[in-house]
Amino acid sequence: MPAPDCEDDKKSVVLHGLCFLQKRCEPAGRSFHAAHEKPHLEAKRKGRGGDAGKSAGADASDDEQEGPADSSWKRKKKEGGEKRSALKLNDRLTGIDLYELLEVKTSASADEIKKSYRKLVLKHHPDKQQGSSDGKEEAKNSSGLTDKEVHFVNIQEAYEVLSDTSKRRQYDSSLDFDDEIPEEIDPDLGFYGTFGPAFQNNARWSSRYPVPDLGDEKLDINKVHKFYDFWFNFDSWRDFSMHDEYNLEEAEFREERRWMDRQNQRIRKKYQDGERRRIFQLVETAERLDPRIRAEKDAKEAKKREEKEKRARQKQEEEDAKQRAEEEKRRKAEQEKAEQEEKERQKKEQRQQDKQLAKALRQRAKKAVQNRCSLSAVLMEEVQDMCLALEYEPLEALCVRLEALPTNKAKAEEAVKKELESWRKSKIDTQEEEKRQREEAKRKEEQKAAEAQEAALAARKEWTTEEMVLLKKGDKKFPAGVPRRWAEIANFLGTGRSDQEIIDKIKELYSMRQIGSQAMPDLKTPGSAAAATAAAAAAPAAAAEEKAPAAEWTAEQQKQLEAAMAKHRAVEDVKEKWKLIAEEVTGKNKSECFARFKFLREQLSKQKK
Repeated sequence: MPAPDCEDDKKSVVLHGLCFLQKRCEPAGRSFHAAHEKPHLEAKRKGRGGDAGKSAGADASDDEQEGPADSSWKRKKKEGGEKRSALKLNDRLTGIDLYELLEVKTSASADEIKKSYRKLVLKHHPDKQQGSSDGKEEAKNSSGLTDKEVHFVNIQEAYEVLSDTSKRRQYDSSLDFDDEIPEEIDPDLGFYGTFGPAFQNNARWSSRYPVPDLGDEKLDINKVHKFYDFWFNFDSWRDFSMHDEYNLEEAEFREERRWMDRQNQRIRKKYQDGERRRIFQLVETAERLDPRIRAEKDAKEAKKREEKEKRARQKQEEEDAKQRAEEEKRRKAEQEKAEQEEKERQKKEQRQQDKQLAKALRQRAKKAVQNRCSLSAVLMEEVQDMCLALEYEPLEALCVRLEALPTNKAKAEEAVKKELESWRKSKIDTQEEEKRQREEAKRKEEQKAAEAQEAALAARKEWTTEEMVLLKKGDKKFPAGVPRRWAEIANFLGTGRSDQEIIDKIKELYSMRQIGSQAMPDLKTPGSAAAATAAAAAAPAAAAEEKAPAAEWTAEQQKQLEAAMAKHRAVEDVKEKWKLIAEEVTGKNKSECFARFKFLREQLSKQKK
């Protein structure tokens, strides 16, 4: 360009050109090598000639063949695959707590560790420490690093361990830990003070979060069970690789590495089994000594005992109630009778006394009215009726009021008329109340009669076929002479039938000849009350059957009987069946129809013989 302030500067000059932008690349580790340096190196190798080129090419081919396998091997090591080695810290970190080095707590999260690390890196970076040495050169160790640089490197290595989940677990597992578990309750600390810290210490190894707390005596029992379920299925991440016998990094080939890993896994499994047994023993001991679990077990056992005793008492009470029923009924009847007689006697005496006293009070009232005023015969008769209608105490009060009548006859008559008017109103109210009470009593009696009828209908429920079969089996299973026979049969049926219902049904079946003599020996055994009752009940039916000759049946009645039997053949209840048959036979009842059927059956049997 021309110099300033010259003639050429006054001329117009047009300039043009091209600007080439270039991207500046700086080394950035393996990615930079793979993307930029490696292609140039391979191009140089391919461009060489002669034997040197061939040998270089051979070397390159060998490197290329070994490269992928080597990178894959290193990637597995970096990712921490199944065959991971024990954590090996630098000798500089021996005896140093990495958590204290990073100024965080043992329970710090990954974000807290990362935040603290960044803060410490900015604080202890060597570039930040250059102006703080006052111009004096600091001493360096054998590695050529100063103490500040060593501290900075330690921070980096500590973060490298604690930021990796697998390495952090290996490091945490290598720290000192109290594996002791309590075997009994410390009297000074109690159950919760003894076992609470033990569970809190071991909670650090849990793979599942949140870890439930042991709690106290106020904790809900369902949460207590969930707590022990969690610990019985405890999933621990505790790593025992520090006990490995072999270092996988020292393996010379794959098979040796695998063999080393199997040996290490065998050793780790031994420690893992021991850890599992230790946790299980802790949980089992705590559950056995837990006062809440004990209280629950005691409550369940007490409830079972109470239910068992209740069933036994209920059964005994039922048996005693059945045995005392008749005696209580008799005693109650006698007591009611005696009380009724005593009440009648007292009422009679009271009526006699009241009658004598009322007679004197009536005379007294009449005399008081006659002395104070002169009433008409109609009013005097009404006063007499009022005195007769009143009881002793109201009559006495009336006498007091009449004796206190004023001496003025007009006023006295007016007062007597007011007494009569009041009595009339009271009489009308009394009559209405008595009428209402009579209607209420009548309604209650009708309601009671309806309820009694419904109860009777409900009590007389039909016997099913299954009950009839069980009744016959029970009659054979509990023959005459068995104590409490009817109660045993009722229990055998198990359908809630009372003893009286069973006795009535047995009598009915005996009269209908549905149960043979072998099935009912107690009904025929002399000296048995039940036998006498059943025999007495069965005798009329048997006599009626014997006296039913064939001549009393007409041909029309015989046809009606046969048609009714064919019609009601499917009816299972015998009693209902013969009742329906008798309704369709003119002039015959149920017993006569059954006797006719038996007579015809005997005649057919004789003909066959």
